[in-house]
Amino acid sequence: MNIAYIVAIISVLLLLIFSALSFTKTDNLRFQLIYVVVATFNIGILVSIITINYGNQSALIWPALLFIHVTNKVREIYKFL
Repeated sequence: MNIAYIVAIISVLLLLIFSALSFTKTDNLRFQLIYVVVATFNIGILVSIITINYGNQSALIWPALLFIHVTNKVREIYKFL
């Protein structure tokens, strides 16, 4: 198995775990901020792996949708502050 696949799998699993916890802990502002940082970092990893390894750039739609979700989460946090 290639290292890029392993990193992508770990990144997606972290995103799934943190997003599930983010929906359950909506009132915890500290956790929401940690979620935004982890999600942004993992989205960057996925974008770089897709850009380097794949010729077809249509796979970038999934990180783009995740980035829109993170942007909405930042708006929610900003309203809470």
